[in-house]
Amino acid sequence: MSVLQHALENKVFVQGVHDFLKQYGAHRDRLPEEHIWVYDEAQRAWDAQQVLEKRGHATSEPEDFLRLGAQMTGWAMLVGLIGEGQEIYIGEEGGLAGWNTALQNSEKPWTLHAPEKITHLFSHATSVIPNNALDLTVSLRSHLAEDLYLWVHALLAGEDERARHLITRIQAQGFEVYLTRDLEIAKEYVRTRYKGAEDKRYGLLASSKASNLKQVGLDAWNLGVKAYNAGPWFNNPPLDPKSCCQLTRLASEFVCQGLELDFPIVCWGTDLKWTGQDWQSPTPVLLQRGSASRKTLIACV
Repeated sequence: MSVLQHALENKVFVQGVHDFLKQYGAHRDRLPEEHIWVYDEAQRAWDAQQVLEKRGHATSEPEDFLRLGAQMTGWAMLVGLIGEGQEIYIGEEGGLAGWNTALQNSEKPWTLHAPEKITHLFSHATSVIPNNALDLTVSLRSHLAEDLYLWVHALLAGEDERARHLITRIQAQGFEVYLTRDLEIAKEYVRTRYKGAEDKRYGLLASSKASNLKQVGLDAWNLGVKAYNAGPWFNNPPLDPKSCCQLTRLASEFVCQGLELDFPIVCWGTDLKWTGQDWQSPTPVLLQRGSASRKTLIACV
């Protein structure tokens, strides 16, 4: 959100879901002027327990939106943009099921338009109209690496043989992946590669729980990009002190989700360790669909 606001120089057209619902949700009398709302990452809507803890009332975000829509004069349309497998935070585990529960509890009828493959998840909609044109089956972001998400899935699932097979195909598609244990070599590579390229962006990504990165001078907490600084980090030109190209601050899984760099340096920490048979991690991992680019450099420490 902050990246879009920064790029558009507008904080009204693009609002945070949480701020929007603080203003209009929870049975408040005030109604928004807009009849169409676009909810990005709709599968990450908070459940009732998380809303209770954060905003003081036990109404899930899907229920808040549908109740608000029921109060609107004439009509309301909610466009939910869904990224599969990206429920990454506390209170998001319910995924799309939370929207079906909200439909069941809604006092007004709702017509659902969705790709056929997920219509069965919304059994409580008044009517369901399948439309496969709404299924973005090919990522525009990774069109030169169509097998990329399959490789990431195989890698995190511990399917090493399949991952080896897929990485060969990915490289043949023009997607470059490098591995190094020297962070300074990684930094020097991207700086040299994109020297003078004002339109290119490269930067450091890391899990928010990768505490061992402090050993190489990367404190994932104190050097992490905060949400309100994400706009300059992604958008500012390479020589700007706040730019990702300065390679001084890290973007966590929360900041980079759904966005991309031309060449990310993924700083792999000890919160995700390979035992020889499977991965061990007490926390959500960084790599997931939707946060890739054409090229990746993984720095392991």
